[in-house]
Amino acid sequence: MTSHYQIPAPPLSEFVERLWMFDCNSPAHARERLLPMGTVELVINLRQDSPFRFVVAGPYSEWTILETHDTRSVIGVHFKPGGAFPFLTVPAGELHNRDVSLDQLWGAARACELRERILAAGNVQAKFAVLERGLLRAARSFDRHRAVRFALEQFRRPTRSVANVADRLGLSQRTFIERFRDEVGLTPKLYCRVRRFQDVVKRIHGLREVDWTDVALSCGYFDQAHFINDFRAFSGMTPGNYLRVHTDHQNHVPLAD
Repeated sequence: MTSHYQIPAPPLSEFVERLWMFDCNSPAHARERLLPMGTVELVINLRQDSPFRFVVAGPYSEWTILETHDTRSVIGVHFKPGGAFPFLTVPAGELHNRDVSLDQLWGAARACELRERILAAGNVQAKFAVLERGLLRAARSFDRHRAVRFALEQFRRPTRSVANVADRLGLSQRTFIERFRDEVGLTPKLYCRVRRFQDVVKRIHGLREVDWTDVALSCGYFDQAHFINDFRAFSGMTPGNYLRVHTDHQNHVPLAD
């Protein structure tokens, strides 16, 4: 198994967390539980024998099942929260909890051309370069709504409420929610819940023993019961079960055959 990652150059770096490539001839397990991240992922298959060629996934607020035999050799883009908006032809909210073929968004000719150019590129760096150029050509605009930009910054703090942020922007809650959902794909409240869940996953990943009360309070939960209920709702398992079965990839949990 080999994995490669690269941070793109500006202006893509403001919207893209990383480019990645993964190759594995023999997956360790057939299925994985994929945890929700609230972000969009572009995945392009590099094998000819797979049922999909390219897909835009998410943003998800629920866990899904990933068939690993479909993703043995893939390259993709992990967008920052709200980062996929410049490259979409529909509001991001229309992709909530959905996977859509890239040709439905970009058209078959552009999507197929990008994949063929990536396949023809010689090495990993060349493939990433082709992918970057494809994103730059597809971008409608790199302007973000000021309210969304401000809100994403504020929501990094677990104590910021939706009402507080809307008030500081001078917008009605309805207008703010619509703007945010169009660019990020989730309502502000749901986005904050998913990101708080992700804060927990990042904090506990790889640990053997955890002070659950400390984790709950540090990540902005009212109490441990609220934390456990939210974790189960987003992952389909308890925090303790996650610790027992997680892998090196914190959002990919193997499922028993």
